[in-house]
Amino acid sequence: MARINAVAALLFTTTIVIYSCKSNYLLSEREAAQLHISPTALQYFNEAFIQVSRESYRKKEIDFKQLYQASISKMDSAVTWKDAYPAIKELIAGLQDRHSYFQPPATNGKSVLSTVSEQSASIPFNASIADSCGIIELKSYNAIDLSDRHRVADSLYAALKQMDNTNVKGVIIDFRKMEGGTPVPFLTGFAPLINQDILLKYVDNKNHASYITRYKNGIYTKNGRKTARLGYLSDYAPLLLSRKPIAIITGKYTASAGEMILIAFLGLPNVKTFGVPTYGVATGKSNIFLADSAFISLASSVTCDRNGKAYTGSLSPAEYIDPAAVSEEQLRQAIRKWMQ
Repeated sequence: MARINAVAALLFTTTIVIYSCKSNYLLSEREAAQLHISPTALQYFNEAFIQVSRESYRKKEIDFKQLYQASISKMDSAVTWKDAYPAIKELIAGLQDRHSYFQPPATNGKSVLSTVSEQSASIPFNASIADSCGIIELKSYNAIDLSDRHRVADSLYAALKQMDNTNVKGVIIDFRKMEGGTPVPFLTGFAPLINQDILLKYVDNKNHASYITRYKNGIYTKNGRKTARLGYLSDYAPLLLSRKPIAIITGKYTASAGEMILIAFLGLPNVKTFGVPTYGVATGKSNIFLADSAFISLASSVTCDRNGKAYTGSLSPAEYIDPAAVSEEQLRQAIRKWMQ
């Protein structure tokens, strides 16, 4: 069997990694020809398959031989790279991680990542003070622009600082509309409130810590093989608010980045969660770029809290409160009662 090479580019780095592997179930060009699959389409799919099978965090749970055969069945008479798209979609669906997806090449001259990047002048949260309590309502946010992420982090910290100066009795953070995106600006802004050195850990499919995120003196970093700054605050000062009650509201649409941010708060003695279980996809992602600029956003790691506890499913709140059964005011009353 011919040696097959594949190229993987990760979202947070520019490092190019060349993979090679042999397998007794990858089709040869001769076998593919019998299915009217061109060498071009076969190589394109095989490169994607090899990287996915190596990096998926569910690697040990999946029969990749069976998944390969099921995916190849979608490539009958495939000639071009584009003809392999149905097979790649079958491959991603077969992972059953509810988080990975395939993104075809961008159109109209857009960059490949701009298709999934949302940037606007708005702030992805609402901040207010009511009944002597600070309230932060988070929204989904995803942008690759570092200056925009910095703007969001500074804005979030400024809102917390104002609450601190107002001497509120506690903070409510509502995650019910936080469906995903990037956790970086939120963790950067929230870190003085969390007031811990380690915020999160990530573990790969070999149960090795792929990297740890830390925070110190206004700077949020990723520590792994290399240390990289992910975010920072323009002005930094500790928050007295970090020692006051912090109530977190979760919902069924709290997912992905929302769950990662939530995990950074878990285990703190002054934090309690209310609501319903989250969606359950607190998995780190890596981007696999293909030859035609299509890419696979792959769930490649599991999020752990600072103590190393991994979260592979829904996060259940400490106090279950079904919004279908109680009013918003009743929910806030339960939170205020706990804060008192």
